[in-house]
Amino acid sequence: MKKTILFIVLLLISSCKKDQDDDFDIAVNENLEVEDFVYKAMNTFYYWQEDVPNLADSKFDNDKQYTDFLQSFNNPFDLFENLTHLEDRFSNITDDYISFTKKLQSISLSNGMHFGLTITSELEGTVIGYVRYVIPGSDADIKGIKRGDIFTHVNQTLLNLNNYSELLFSNMPRYSVSLAILENSEFKPTGITVTLNNTEQEEKELYLSKTMLHEGKKVGYLVYNGFNDLQDDDLINVFTTFDNEDIDELVIDLRYNPGGSVASSQLFAGLIAGEHAGEEFGRLVFNNKLKSENSSIEIIDSNIHLGLSRVFFITTQNTASASEMLINGLNPYINTVQIGGVTVGKNVGSSPIYDIIDTEGTLNPNHSWMLLPIMFKIFNSQGLSNYANGLVPNISISEELGNFGTLGSPDEPLLEKALSVISGRVLVTNAISPKSTRSIFKEIQLEPGLALKTTPKR
Repeated sequence: MKKTILFIVLLLISSCKKDQDDDFDIAVNENLEVEDFVYKAMNTFYYWQEDVPNLADSKFDNDKQYTDFLQSFNNPFDLFENLTHLEDRFSNITDDYISFTKKLQSISLSNGMHFGLTITSELEGTVIGYVRYVIPGSDADIKGIKRGDIFTHVNQTLLNLNNYSELLFSNMPRYSVSLAILENSEFKPTGITVTLNNTEQEEKELYLSKTMLHEGKKVGYLVYNGFNDLQDDDLINVFTTFDNEDIDELVIDLRYNPGGSVASSQLFAGLIAGEHAGEEFGRLVFNNKLKSENSSIEIIDSNIHLGLSRVFFITTQNTASASEMLINGLNPYINTVQIGGVTVGKNVGSSPIYDIIDTEGTLNPNHSWMLLPIMFKIFNSQGLSNYANGLVPNISISEELGNFGTLGSPDEPLLEKALSVISGRVLVTNAISPKSTRSIFKEIQLEPGLALKTTPKR
């Protein structure tokens, strides 16, 4: 499937450029080469192409109209925004496909500290950072940063809505964070400041795996932070271990997983529910121009048959895309118990679109722009794709500042809740968690569109 989709993309781009350039070639001569690429890619691949008036095939009568339209925008970003549908929360564009492609491969400039940001209703405009997890062996790990740490200042500057982006996301070689603790809903400085150095590193998306004995049952547990098919062997190895250890229950922790490769999600389904190999896992539905590419994806025969009657998924508002596809795709075949928060609601997918200038796959040397437009909608075998507002957990519970716990520890609140269901102390219902310290906070979305890691390719 991976090779097939990439091949389709190559053929369609080169075909699209050849056919349309024959009609509208003034754009290139007017230094609008990037805009020309953006428009034609969106006109061909965009899922909502028929619903965007400016992408209509009848929009232009001649090349002058087409060129004038492209010239009316200040830059390719503005053009791209104009061509997106109101329902689209996820399409993306970049002028640096090298960095973007590395990100898709789990390679980025990082100090190893993965964090979230919140604002408080009591301190309007003040931004608080908190550490979700730290990459083992990274600079943050070496310097003692740990899950649950809170920071209020970066480079001695108090974080707020106006400066947090520049202070934390400007790819500086280093920055310092000033730590704080939460007491009685107040943030108190600890007096500790840590300087963190950014370096390019590849992150292992399989963050943690273990088998624990809980009240006489063997429970397999893993934290998986991104669907990267270049790291599929890690998944296969851990499930081989689970199979050899004859686990009784399985808990998949996707709380920080924004998605990734559809192929990896397909493999994951085969590892969890190998007994259903050959059954339909999902359907990808493209726009009318590409409807011949609508496809059915089967559950892979992984040769691992755990024999489970149910699987637990831990989710939060950071869980998206291929993660949601996995849960939705398995629902018809196995009892899925979702614990945590409502997911993002990304029931659509993308594939990187580069400006390819020939059938050999040669990239246009004149620019480094790349698109990641929504190209298809995702359904399960029952035709269900009704989670645009997120998948709702069976048991609702939030992570709490000041009580994050340790990932993989039986007393970490979300895992503890799953273990309580396994032991029979908690029934599976749609419940609202008790009011917590997080109730005074509002999460800041750090990954606009969550499209950076959503691909059916490779």
